[in-house]
Amino acid sequence: MRKLVLALLAVGLGLTGCSKARNDETISTGIKAGLFSDAQTKSANIDVVVRDGTATLVGEVPDENTRYEAFKIAKETPGVVEVQDQMTLPQAPPATARTAAREQRIDPNSLPVRPLAGSGKRSSYSSSSPTQPQDYSQPQSASPQAAPANDAPSAAPVAAPAPALAPAPAPPAVRQVSIPSGTPVHIQMIDSVDSATNHVGDIFRASLMLPIVIDGEPVVPSGTNVFVKLTNSSSAGRLTGRSELTLQLARLDFQGKSYSLASDDYQEVGKSRGKRTAVGAGVGAAVGAALGGIFGGGKGAAIGAGAGGGAGTAGAAATGNTQVRIPSETKLDFNLQQPVDITYSPDK
Repeated sequence: MRKLVLALLAVGLGLTGCSKARNDETISTGIKAGLFSDAQTKSANIDVVVRDGTATLVGEVPDENTRYEAFKIAKETPGVVEVQDQMTLPQAPPATARTAAREQRIDPNSLPVRPLAGSGKRSSYSSSSPTQPQDYSQPQSASPQAAPANDAPSAAPVAAPAPALAPAPAPPAVRQVSIPSGTPVHIQMIDSVDSATNHVGDIFRASLMLPIVIDGEPVVPSGTNVFVKLTNSSSAGRLTGRSELTLQLARLDFQGKSYSLASDDYQEVGKSRGKRTAVGAGVGAAVGAALGGIFGGGKGAAIGAGAGGGAGTAGAAATGNTQVRIPSETKLDFNLQQPVDITYSPDK
């Protein structure tokens, strides 16, 4: 009996593991399909690894826009719990010492001078040659041994030594710090948000208005790119209701890496128009009934009330719909709901 129970437990665990594996494989296939169908990310060399619902994007992308689009596609894929951005941007290869030496300009005057072959003065014939008689009527030229000292070739100048190459700079120090839950994040909007045109899931750009400080030390400076998402958007009806916008922090881009953020809500609510609409319709009916009674008696009063009520309702519908809009440069305050681990270089 005990062996049977253990066998059933092993089968159950195996099925659970297979189910998770199949689910991760399905999520990975969905992300890859989304990347391939998008014109901007189709040609990028992006690899997708999914484990327990966490999708990791690895590879080189041509620019920051392609990187953001790939992150967004992965984030919106059903079943994704979190997205880890490990994509990189292309960097120019550093110049090697050999390349730097080749690129140095060479001064022609620093090259050694070598005498040309046969440049020394020699007589055209040998004085001891029996077949060539000497003509003593002409002045005899000096022998090579009697040549002036200034005809001797000058000593070759010594080439200047090549300048020593500067040592390669040491890589910058890297630190890791955890931004705790509850840390305030103050941002300033770059994009505007409108309840009449934007929808849930839309992403908007912003920047840090104040640096994020940990233990008295600024870790993330002001001006760092931050992205917020629209989590709730409702537009007021023609006669009743009110418009609402709800925003949350989505992610932080810092020193070439992206970090997912979880924060509390920022909510902007418009004024309700239900009471004003009812009052407008009632006043219109009363005025219509009074005018109808003056000109047509009881029947005229009833007709006038209906016409006046309709006019009041139309007027309320025309003026009662107020949308909510968060313009650019609006300052918003959030608080982190989950800690964030940041890896950064203080020297950058």
